[in-house]
Amino acid sequence: MSGRTIALALEHHLLKKQGAVLRHVLPADLRGSLRRLARAVYLLWDARDYNRWMAAHLKRRQARYGGATMPGLLSIVTPVWDGTPIMYFRALADTIIQQNAAGHSEWVVLNNGCQKGELLGYLEELQRHPWVSIRASPQNLGIIAGLRLCLEHARGRYILPVDADDWLYPDCLEVVSWWIRETGFPPLLYSDEDKRIDTRAVQPYLKPDFDPVLLLNSAYIAHLGVIDRATALELGAYSDKSTEGSADWDLFIRFFVAGKTTVHIPEVLYGWRMHPESTADDAQSKPYIHTSQRAVLQRYLDLRGIAEDYTVEYSPFVNGTSDWWLERQHRRPWPAVMVSLVTGSNRGPNAGSLAKPPEYPDLKSLALPVDAGLGALQEIASEALVCLVSDDLQIDRDDWLWDALALFEKHPDTVMVGGRIRNRRGEVMSAGLVLGFDGGAGCPDTGRPAIDPGYFAQMVKQRSVSAVSSQFAVVRASFLRELPADASIPFLGAWAGAAALRLQKRIVYSPFLSAASSVEWDALVTAAEREAFQNANRDILPDPRYYSRYLGLRPESAYKPGFVNHGQVRYGRRTDPQRPGAH
Repeated sequence: MSGRTIALALEHHLLKKQGAVLRHVLPADLRGSLRRLARAVYLLWDARDYNRWMAAHLKRRQARYGGATMPGLLSIVTPVWDGTPIMYFRALADTIIQQNAAGHSEWVVLNNGCQKGELLGYLEELQRHPWVSIRASPQNLGIIAGLRLCLEHARGRYILPVDADDWLYPDCLEVVSWWIRETGFPPLLYSDEDKRIDTRAVQPYLKPDFDPVLLLNSAYIAHLGVIDRATALELGAYSDKSTEGSADWDLFIRFFVAGKTTVHIPEVLYGWRMHPESTADDAQSKPYIHTSQRAVLQRYLDLRGIAEDYTVEYSPFVNGTSDWWLERQHRRPWPAVMVSLVTGSNRGPNAGSLAKPPEYPDLKSLALPVDAGLGALQEIASEALVCLVSDDLQIDRDDWLWDALALFEKHPDTVMVGGRIRNRRGEVMSAGLVLGFDGGAGCPDTGRPAIDPGYFAQMVKQRSVSAVSSQFAVVRASFLRELPADASIPFLGAWAGAAALRLQKRIVYSPFLSAASSVEWDALVTAAEREAFQNANRDILPDPRYYSRYLGLRPESAYKPGFVNHGQVRYGRRTDPQRPGAH
């Protein structure tokens, strides 16, 4: 059992779950302090290898990115207020001064109603640098209006919003400048990030490439955002006070709906400080986060013209936090057929029965032996959507097909949606698959306890993935014709993932398709078919779009930084616009 698993289990049983030992004994503020202390101890211990790897990686980055800055390209923008911890602000200033000795980049700092003498004195000290522009407001304008003022006064082609209590890596400006030039000056870029406890880096978030599905679940492309200033002004960035606690997410949604190209910089450039007043440590430190995030998602529905079919609801998978779900109204269903895949393993009191169908009108239901082959499946795939369901599944929710339909609607390039399968011991057997993991198409979350939300809570968020298991999935009937005729049903998910990658289509993981099973689905795939898959797809393996090239490709190294998947390191890639409604 890993240290992470032990830490999560202790937190869950002692502090979080209903009836937790300490939940009704300790006051909320003391519980929060205890949780932060315990988490800090665990994170610092867990990040030892990452810090060693990052120190070496920074030297490699210098060889690639050194000297890439150019005058007039970048404006860092930072509002400062009386609640800004001066020690962290000084640390941020030190790293900016160190890497901007030539003065190529501008730093726009807003004195947002500051009254504290120490802050005012340091702002005056910063003005000795000609590239620092101090703007002042006699009263605190708040987050949105403060960032808007910075945006309007910045002179660089791009702005980089940086919180005054956070930190930038010492080569940040060089790396950003290199990627802007190499990718043709796109409207929006974003980098990877980690969190910081004092001077130590913890919790590196090596992010996927741009994913509109995940973007509607979290503002994952913040930290560091690199934003074309003219486009931001054109789209009305930082103008809606109702999004006060989610200014960056609102901006990203505006760019997404407008179809603007977004490029991922696959390098850690930003350190998000963990302290009691920071949302890096606790989103509940800012109570307005909930209302502002709801406003952001409502704006998306309004801009897409689909608000009458969707409501913004709290995620059913995370209690008491600002996590959301765009729930589709149960009307205007697409034609669908549910195919029960008969494995012969359904024994006991329910022997001979099939998995329970969802609550969905006019759903056709058929049965098919799991070894029947793709041709037999294609023959009965007469409806728009084909639901593949292993016969022994115990499905958690009745609305899973409606959620899958919503994903096909919101992201029309989606061809397959799949979910999470756990065994009877509560361990994950399959979730999102990575092409190239463990030699073919594997799941880096296999063996993870079901109570574990996963790498940056990915297990409880809808997101794009390389592939999903065919044991529980919904696929477009038309897409089945794109798969090789000799593909087996148990390995259909891997073949579908490879075909989708080549055709620039999307595969989506959804936690709403969640079930328990006793079937070892992977055991139904022959070694010969796995070898055939690898031979046919060597040119696209491994797939780094949704699983970082710096993460390990074996179960023992899953989600651990320190590896380079050299076969698919493609610097300077462009990311095509993800325009809503585009196929």
